[in-house]
Parts: sequence; structure tokens; C-alpha cells
Amino acid sequence: MRGIHINPQLGLLEALEAAQLLDRRLTVTTNNLANVDTPGYKEDRLSFQEVLMKKIGPKGKRAFKETVPYLNKEQGILEHTQNPLHFAIVGEGFFKVQTPNGIAYTRAGNFTIDTQRRLVTPEGYPVLVNGTPLVVDPGMARGGLITMEDYRLQVSPDGVLSIDGTELGRFDVVTFQDLNKLKKIGENLYIAEGMEEIPATNYEIRQGFIEKSNVNPIREMVSLIEIQRTFQSVQKVIQGWDEATEKLLGLNR
Repeated sequence: MRGIHINPQLGLLEALEAAQLLDRRLTVTTNNLANVDTPGYKEDRLSFQEVLMKKIGPKGKRAFKETVPYLNKEQGILEHTQNPLHFAIVGEGFFKVQTPNGIAYTRAGNFTIDTQRRLVTPEGYPVLVNGTPLVVDPGMARGGLITMEDYRLQVSPDGVLSIDGTELGRFDVVTFQDLNKLKKIGENLYIAEGMEEIPATNYEIRQGFIEKSNVNPIREMVSLIEIQRTFQSVQKVIQGWDEATEKLLGLNR
């Protein structure tokens, strides 16, 4: 009769994989918490799936868990800022902006006017309207005004900008087939590597509003506490397997 072969490292391997998953959860959770007050920020979430490892050791297979990141697409709460250069997208889509490294996308509409009279993001990247940066010409407004205290610069629900009734163009609002493939590059921007833009249709632009982050801080804080406690438990398991391995090696000498 064949004896039972015990692999003392298998339990340790499982515990180490659990620690890696917790580390990924911690990274996502802390990043979400750091962006609670970031306009238009969409939180990241993780789902877990079991994958069959093709080979472990000289023979044999086993299942292990891996994380699959995805974007929480829920609409953030609208904040009425009363700033006429602030715009919120209600529904699908992203604003297009021009960066030194190419086109990027954002849900944050807290725009401003730069020294070249362009509509730009807080970082100074031009917002695209009809495919080009929007330059607000003072001569288009009565009295040479471009300020919006009297709402001379206006936007229609479908994104058409105008001054005193003179149309300037339409915001380039686009979406994508799979939002989970968008890549965050910092500065509240996304890039779409290998994906084609789709003109958004199911949206409305609100002037004088910004979309707040859709992060739930209470939920993220609870998750942070859970991660910490679980990690402590995993540490004890790793220590236990380490001690058991030492005893087993001692018996086999």
C-alpha cells in the first residue's frame, strides 16, 4: 500500500497567495480613500475568480484565486458649485482632453480658462470641442465679456456651448465598449489603449455642477479594517505552517 505524501509547503503557499490578494485589496482601497474628494473619480473594485494552475511541481494541478479589477460605473452625486465653467456629465461618457502625450479622458468637469483663453482642466490640458481646443473669443460676447456671472456662456443638455446665442461647438463626449479596459494615468485622466471611441448618446450636461467621486468612504473604511484583521490572521497561519514545517523536518532527520 502506498503511503500518503504530505506536501508541507502547500498550506504555506495558500497562505502566501491570500496575503498577496490582501495586498492588492489594500492598494485599491487606500487609493479609493485618497480620491474621496476628487471630482468625477470612479472607484476601483476587485472581483475574485478561481483559476486552474496548469502545473505545480513535477505533476499535478490545483486551483488558485486571482483578482480581476473593474471600474464602478455608478453616477456620483452632483454638487452645485454655481461656477459656470464647471460641467457635469449625467449618464454615460467622458470629456476628451489634449495632453502632451495624446488624447485622454475624464469625468471631472471642473474646468477653467487659461491665459490663451482656452477651456482647460485644472492641470492646464485643453478640453476638446468639435475635435479641437475651445478658445473663447472675448469679441463674441456683448461688451467683450467672457465671464459667466450673467450666464453669457451657456451649454445645452446635449453639450453645445454658446455665447450670447453664438454657437461655439459641442463637447466631445465619448464612451467605450468596455470601460474596465480604460487605464488610469493620474491627474484624474484615463487613456484607452487599443479601444475605439464611441460617441456617447445617453447623457446630459449640467452647467454649474461637478460630479463628485462615487467612493463610499464608510464602506472603504470598513474594508480597510477587514483587510487589516484578515492579514493578521494570515500572518498567524504562516507562522503556524512555519513552525509545523520545522517540526516535520526535525522528525525526518
